[in-house]
Amino acid sequence: MTLPADQRGRAAGADAIEALAEARRAGRTVVLATTVRTEGDPPSVAGNRALFDAAGNLLAGTIGCSGLDRAAGRDGRSLVEGGERSALRGYTSFEGEPGEGRVEVFLEAFGGRPRLVVGGRGPVADALADFGELLGLAVQAEPALDAPSLAQAAGRLGPADAAVFVDHDDPALVAALTGVLRGGAGYVGVMGSRRHAPGFLDPLRASGVALDRLHAPTGLRIGARAPAEIALSILAEVLAVTRGQDAGPLRITE
Repeated sequence: MTLPADQRGRAAGADAIEALAEARRAGRTVVLATTVRTEGDPPSVAGNRALFDAAGNLLAGTIGCSGLDRAAGRDGRSLVEGGERSALRGYTSFEGEPGEGRVEVFLEAFGGRPRLVVGGRGPVADALADFGELLGLAVQAEPALDAPSLAQAAGRLGPADAAVFVDHDDPALVAALTGVLRGGAGYVGVMGSRRHAPGFLDPLRASGVALDRLHAPTGLRIGARAPAEIALSILAEVLAVTRGQDAGPLRITE
């Protein structure tokens, strides 16, 4: 027996809500789309829901048809990439054909944990990964800076996310930095002393990428020497920058 459209929509909506709960438990970024209003005779009713991943791929549920789902998925991806939390979008279905109608859809982004990509290997990289997990960040360790997974991660980073590279002498550093800086990461840092920075800054400038998000050397000036102390100074700056703070002292002075 085939269910009526409104009952199919409610069943699909329940699937989307269950998938949303699972995605949030796993710390994944997703977008929930809900039909809030219709005009005419579109293949959707108020209350239809669909869940999309950050790239706009349908995970569960449906707005009503594949065309509406594709449109909502594209707008959901734009929502995530722009760092927005919600938006109302309108779509016309079957334009000029029987079943034409207008559908208004509310899109709401549910962010996963902020991400920290650690590029390179060594004691500081290990400490960054450990501290990052302790802070609730979704850590992705990438020892090889020319790994395809690093390039994929660069394209998924948003304003709340960070990438930190711990080896300023790695031959693949400039290419990796270029890829990350062309993405949307809120913080990009390279560990090293001030005398090492010009070695990779010149080719970066030549590539034409904007360097306003690049922190080199990375970290706050706290007198850090041991690997754990260096990681602490780096993550303190990551938090300050991605949260729009100036990292000044909390002390109250006369």
